[in-house]
Amino acid sequence: MTAQLPKFDSPPVIETVLSVQFAPLQKFSDAHAGWFWKNYLDKEWGNVQVAPKIDDQFERFGEEMRWGPSAGFRIATGPGSERIQIIRADNERMIQIQDTRFIYNWKKQEGSYPSYDELLPEFQSVFSQFEKFAEEAGFGSLIPSQWEVTYVNHIPKGGLWESVKDWPNIFPGLPAPSSNVSNLSPEDFRGEWRSIIGGNLGRLYTTLNRGKVGSDKGPEIIQLQFTARGPVNPEKASDLQRGFRLGHESIVLSFTDITSAVAHKHWKRRF
Repeated sequence: MTAQLPKFDSPPVIETVLSVQFAPLQKFSDAHAGWFWKNYLDKEWGNVQVAPKIDDQFERFGEEMRWGPSAGFRIATGPGSERIQIIRADNERMIQIQDTRFIYNWKKQEGSYPSYDELLPEFQSVFSQFEKFAEEAGFGSLIPSQWEVTYVNHIPKGGLWESVKDWPNIFPGLPAPSSNVSNLSPEDFRGEWRSIIGGNLGRLYTTLNRGKVGSDKGPEIIQLQFTARGPVNPEKASDLQRGFRLGHESIVLSFTDITSAVAHKHWKRRF
């Protein structure tokens, strides 16, 4: 793609996720997750909680996707271990593991937004520890099948917008109903776009919703989420890092392309 990506000093991103899906670790259990937590991570990773497993997801292209209307499909995982979430003391970083996934999250707290160039080495460091654990626990080498990058953005009401009528000021290409119909006032919009990355190298999902943070009484926001996902060739270890790079670049360029110059100024775009 491009070596020079747009940079923002104050972007609306509140969460970044790097995830790798791999062939199932047979008989992996919550006890194994505890083994990894206690023996392969620093003491700063002190909090643990349990969440439901995430189903395996595969992006298909060309002839492989003609079986149905969906671009990708999910495979429900069977009974066994849950998804274990290991949270760093500052609550800004989280590692999630299950028998087919390793996920690394940054979540906005009090600290500043870490760039992708900061997060990727962090992911590589803890993922290498998980790979070491898998070997030493008898599971063998991990065989990646999908890479995934997600960015979640919250655009709060009161800065760039007050009502849905203001949304085209942030998203110039957003379709709006005709203003010529009497007594018609836009109230809400929800949408998802799907885009193929390169020559079937991956797929980008862009979703736009309005909601509230925390509860019905929480602050109102626009949530703009990007998820890029694609297959990994197990014979090429570099495919995982290449996929992350493709996903990150696709998200940054798409975010910049669909948002306005006014919004860019608000988020302090540098170049």
